Amino acid sequence: MNKPSLIILGLLPAFLSLKGQIHDLKSKPVAEIFTDFHLNLNDSTKTTGFGLNRAYLGYNYVPQGSISGTIILNIGTPDDLANGSTAHRYAYFREASVSYSAEKIRISLGMTSTRIFEFQQKFWGKRYIANTFQSINGYGFVADLGITAEYKFSEAIKADLTLMNGEGYHNVQIDNSLRAGTGINITPGTGMAIRFYADIERIKEVWRPMFIGFMGYKNNTVAIGAEATYKSNLDTIAGHHAWGISATAALTVAKNTEVFTRYDYATSRVPFNEVMPWNYMKDGMFLITGLQYSFTQNIKMALNYQGNYPYYSRGDASKAIFVNALFRF
Repeated sequence: MNKPSLIILGLLPAFLSLKGQIHDLKSKPVAEIFTDFHLNLNDSTKTTGFGLNRAYLGYNYVPQGSISGTIILNIGTPDDLANGSTAHRYAYFREASVSYSAEKIRISLGMTSTRIFEFQQKFWGKRYIANTFQSINGYGFVADLGITAEYKFSEAIKADLTLMNGEGYHNVQIDNSLRAGTGINITPGTGMAIRFYADIERIKEVWRPMFIGFMGYKNNTVAIGAEATYKSNLDTIAGHHAWGISATAALTVAKNTEVFTRYDYATSRVPFNEVMPWNYMKDGMFLITGLQYSFTQNIKMALNYQGNYPYYSRGDASKAIFVNALFRF
């Protein structure tokens, strides 16, 4: 029997023993929609028009006891399909998990969120505008099949452990590798936010460790954050290391209105006896700058400029104007 199956079977009795705590089962719908209008300024290979980038639909079951369950479907975009596939919408599980919560600990089992960039994503608060640095550059997934445990040492310090398949939520097949990670959040209550994270996996006899460090500051007027990420053997080839930074800033200029910017820089190692970084076709800079208006916490719109500037001198920069919208309940 493979490792993930043994882990799940070993944990099932613990969850089933808590069955008696579940009573007065309640539920609430979960929905999140990202949509946009984009005008490409110089890239003839990309379209101008309306886009639907995310449609999450599901339920969160919240009983009176310590057990809860969540199931969410993601209606995928045709852009996620492999090259050559017939363009179509499709559905897959973004979340299908059972959780146990106590005073200081929370354990989730199933298809659930990883902890790779969840903290930084929430700090920025504008995922509906663009994906995270790690997702864009192939460092990891927002969700995966496995188990997560979070422990609250105090109001200021929290830690998490994860053990995942490492395949992401697009691909739930089981192989012989696991991705283990750990992180710590430090939020002293002064507006500061600090996170350190590390994980490791072994694929095709190659070890792939990753390290992330994040620091930010936020109050009612300004928010600023920066993170650095390093991943060894990114494409499972020994010596193909990659790293980069992502920095964000926002300033409230009027009620419910703020200006914001984000800058990403991705680069990779130059292999021995070569003159170019191994990942030079994907390395480069990514810039966003714009204006956001929040109708409510669940309805937001943003007018922004997005530019991709590749490292490779022959690669054309991609520039576009976006109007992004978030609808959530």
